[in-house]
Formats: sequence, C-alpha cells, structure tokens
Amino acid sequence: MFKSPLVVGYKGEIGSFILNGLLKTMPKALNIWCFDINENELEQAERISKADYIFLCVPIQETVNWLIKWKSFLQDKIIVEQCSLKSIIYEDNRIKDLDYRSMHLLFRPSATPNKEDRVCILLPIESSQYNSEFVTSIQNITNSKIWYVKNYQEHDKLMAKKQALIHKVLLALDDDNIDTYTSLQIKKLINRIKLGNKELYDFIQTNKYLPEVLKEFNQKINGL
Repeated sequence: MFKSPLVVGYKGEIGSFILNGLLKTMPKALNIWCFDINENELEQAERISKADYIFLCVPIQETVNWLIKWKSFLQDKIIVEQCSLKSIIYEDNRIKDLDYRSMHLLFRPSATPNKEDRVCILLPIESSQYNSEFVTSIQNITNSKIWYVKNYQEHDKLMAKKQALIHKVLLALDDDNIDTYTSLQIKKLINRIKLGNKELYDFIQTNKYLPEVLKEFNQKINGL
C-alpha cells in the first residue's frame, strides 16, 4: 500500500508506534523514511520529497504551522494526520487544498498493551480515499480495531464527550481521602491522565463542542 512512507515526529509516542508498525508490516525498511527535531531543514525537505504517504505525528499545537511551512512540498503527497481535534485542520483555509487521510488512535500505545482495548478512528471524508487496502494497512500497522465517523464535525463532537468531558470530570474527582473500591478504580484513570502530556490535554479542552456537552451533562446530573 505505502511505497515510501515518511513518519514525521518518529521520536514521540505516536510516531514511534507508527514507525514500528511500518517496520513490522512492510517488506523492506529501505523505503521507510522518518525525521524528528534533530534533522535539519535540508534533510527534512529531501525526505518529504521522497515520500508518498506522510504520517504526521507532531504535537497537535504544532500541526497547522508544520503544514503551512511545508505546504509547497506537500502538494502531491497524502498526509495521514493524527490530531485529537480535526477542526483545526479542516477549518483552516490556508491548508484546505492538501490531501488528507485522517486517523485518531483512541489509546496511548505505551499504556494499552491489550489489542482488545485498541481502537483507531478513520474519517471517510470521501469514501474513495478509504479503500480496503488502506484500511487493512492501517489496521495492521496499529494492530487495532477500526471505527469510522462520517466527518470531522462528528469526530470533534464525539471527542468533546469521550475525551474533554471525561478528563474534566475525572480530574474534578481527584482527592487524597480514603477510597472505596470504585474510587480506587477511578483514581487509576486519574493517574493515567496525570502521567500524560499536559499540553495535549489542555488542547483537548479547547474543543468548541465542549460547552454544549457540559450543558447536557449538567442537565443529566441535576436530573438524577
């Protein structure tokens, strides 16, 4: 499927996970490219020019700036982006003409060893983008189940509830008091969030659909 894939940000958790998946599933490692912050711009430009698919795994707050910086090199490339919020890409007119395949791993690879707990979302903006070969390749690389959402709005609305709201509620429940069995299980989830990337979690809280989700949540709480 991928002739010369490039992993941008291969030293990060998602980037290293995808690079490892490519190394395991592609017949030859010679055609796999990667770079991170240590490579200079000339080296980066050379590797971008040799790639067909680009797995973009930079921090979410740097994604749009990266796409703008390298836009002239990306016109004939397919960009597989990983953002937790898709609206920052699809609503930015400066990069609308680039060719995206959007995915989102709903798990942290280092903290999710069981395959049964691994889910990868694909956004079929156009069904022709997601042929069976592409889907199978992503499934093999990530060793996860594939779920679909129809567009970026649906994705971000879902993430407002499944990420931003849940993170907020869990952190609000954090305390040092004596625990019940149930609160101990919740504390495990709280600690998992605390050990994650704070900048990422802060960015997730900027989801524009979160206020609506919070309003619905408060109504449900008051109705119990």
